Amino acid sequence: MNDSTSQISPAWPTRWAKGSFSPGSTFLFLLVLAGATFLAFVVAVIGALVWLSLEHPHELAAFQKHPTAMSGTIFLTFSVAQLVGEGVAVIVILAGLPRLAHFSLAQLGFRLIGLRAIGYGVLGAVGMVVVGDFGGTLVQSLTHSTHEELAIHIFENIRHNTRLVIFFAIFAVVLQPFVEEMLFRVFLFNLALRYSGFWTAAIVSGVLFGLMHLVTGSADLTSSALLALGGVILAWVYYRSRNAYASMISHALFNGLSTAALYFAPKLIGS
Repeated sequence: MNDSTSQISPAWPTRWAKGSFSPGSTFLFLLVLAGATFLAFVVAVIGALVWLSLEHPHELAAFQKHPTAMSGTIFLTFSVAQLVGEGVAVIVILAGLPRLAHFSLAQLGFRLIGLRAIGYGVLGAVGMVVVGDFGGTLVQSLTHSTHEELAIHIFENIRHNTRLVIFFAIFAVVLQPFVEEMLFRVFLFNLALRYSGFWTAAIVSGVLFGLMHLVTGSADLTSSALLALGGVILAWVYYRSRNAYASMISHALFNGLSTAALYFAPKLIGS
């Protein structure tokens, strides 16, 4: 543990004020974060199911039998429900993290982004493409199997609806990078870094990042492992750039390239 009441060092973030991420406060914060997010998700999903059962019962029944055959209506409805839950999580983190870490949001990386940070963001995106796309292709060629993520099936069901494609792109390129970087890098990476070194914190936050996609069904085991490696790259971008927006740029560029491939060259990613 590195206790210091001094300002953030050039190798940010390595110095922490005494009391930052204290065990008791951190445990309480995790309870509030998990409880509020879970409650928001439950309410949003129940609301979505009730609305679908009343307005689109046949599409809901088809989806329950074959989840990969998700219609545009089902996709849009559950995406909104997901955003409600994730929005609550972001609000809790933004409100509570400065007090928990004893650093302002600006000190934690929410500052004006410059060319250096943008460069790290682009470099991180390149690394994620190498790990995610080329790594996935290599695994498929070695195992003679395919590893299609749920997003591929969803996109195929909506690709002929321009409005839904635009929403999918905004969701993947803007909203998800912001939410996931807030949770896994700005919060969880810093929490792990408070009590360990960079690599331990990067691996812990990366593994949790991959597990989240596995548990939610948005990726299989192989894809989740590759995403965990991508999470380590994102942690490196965040740490080296000292800017939260840099890792969001990496994340957004990777998702943007993947979305463009889904639309323009689906055969390249197994669709």
